Amino acid sequence: MKLFENYSKDFDAILSKKVKITPELIKAQKVVNFSAENRVTLNERSYSNMIPSTIEGPKVLFSYDRKTLKKYFGENKDSFEDITIGPHPDFSNLTNTDYLNHHCVSAFIDIKGSTRLIDKYTLLEVRLIKDSLLTLAIEVANQFGGHVHRLQGDGIFLQFVRRNKIPNDAVINALNAVAVLTQFVSVELSNIMKQYELRPLKIRAGIDYGEDEKVLWSYYGVAGCEELTTTSLHTDMAAKLQAKADDNCILIGDNVKKILDIKKEFYSYYQNSENKELVYHITSNLTYPFFVFNWKEYLNSLPFISKVSGSDSLEIRDKDVFIECHISDEDGSNIEKYYPNSKSIKKGKKIHFKLLKNNRPYIKLEFENIEWRGRNSGKEAEDQKQLNLDFDKYFDNKTECTVDAAFLGHHHIECKINRGHLNPEKITFPIFVH
Repeated sequence: MKLFENYSKDFDAILSKKVKITPELIKAQKVVNFSAENRVTLNERSYSNMIPSTIEGPKVLFSYDRKTLKKYFGENKDSFEDITIGPHPDFSNLTNTDYLNHHCVSAFIDIKGSTRLIDKYTLLEVRLIKDSLLTLAIEVANQFGGHVHRLQGDGIFLQFVRRNKIPNDAVINALNAVAVLTQFVSVELSNIMKQYELRPLKIRAGIDYGEDEKVLWSYYGVAGCEELTTTSLHTDMAAKLQAKADDNCILIGDNVKKILDIKKEFYSYYQNSENKELVYHITSNLTYPFFVFNWKEYLNSLPFISKVSGSDSLEIRDKDVFIECHISDEDGSNIEKYYPNSKSIKKGKKIHFKLLKNNRPYIKLEFENIEWRGRNSGKEAEDQKQLNLDFDKYFDNKTECTVDAAFLGHHHIECKINRGHLNPEKITFPIFVH
């Protein structure tokens, strides 16, 4: 199963020319997409009376299903109820003379190569392909708490920030949203286009984070022609990194790496044709470190995603045996379910892991041996020599494990089930801590 299964099928139908695109179909698509409750998968029969009967071929309507991301990443508390463009809703109370310092994560995404489509497709077809990709980016960003600040041709400028909330979650939201979009365009859509001997579209992205004191929110322009936006080196850096990024690459600023203390497996230095670039030269006296975000390794670390053998595709695979996670206060109150890499857990919280099989508590068999291990990353855990934990083997042969959130970074719990001569079954669950 893929994250955006219906998008893949609909792109295939358009690129293969199985459907004739007309102005009437485009109009019907827009009416349906914006009126469908919660923007879930469309029921063709329910909306068939809205589609002109003169359209040839199947009634292809690009649709977005929020249920899949919600199932695996949870309901994002930073998500906006309504999708808007322009001024960020959380700062709408600012007047055109106000100034406000507040952190922000800026993400610039650009789709490359759509101009070549005009050689084989009509303007309506090209328009539908481009619009559908932007629509997907908008929907995914919204579900991960992102706001659309601006559409720029084949590109989109997103802001990940909620007023007076911790910035760690905004950074995580940006990485999750851009990573799954990059996977779709660079692998799933690419595979479809190759079937029809088309040069695949490419995606490039830049992400950076600016702290409160480094970001100024204010209006630019004159009354009637003004824009609420941010003034920040880090907003500019996100745009510059997107422009520098290679095809199907995400570049992140140093602040993104630092605030999460991203583990080494998830980033690398940018390699140009001549050498490794360690910093971005802003002026002769000002430089800023940046990195390649290894989004494939990051997504592959999620317990519900597996790499398809012999390809770059990542698929969702529900496993019979898995770990469920809940977090709570130290006294056991305020219990909430935690989804992998969905947000940052505050230090001092209790993290409870429970082994399940087919959505029921796992029952250990007599011949089985269960081991629980903690795999920490980051400078804080390294300084305390707490990178690899066995918890004094207290939880061995148990089906549950409770630990404390103690170190900034990206960590995971590992449960290994040994069954004699059979290969051990390893189940992992990743978390962020701030």
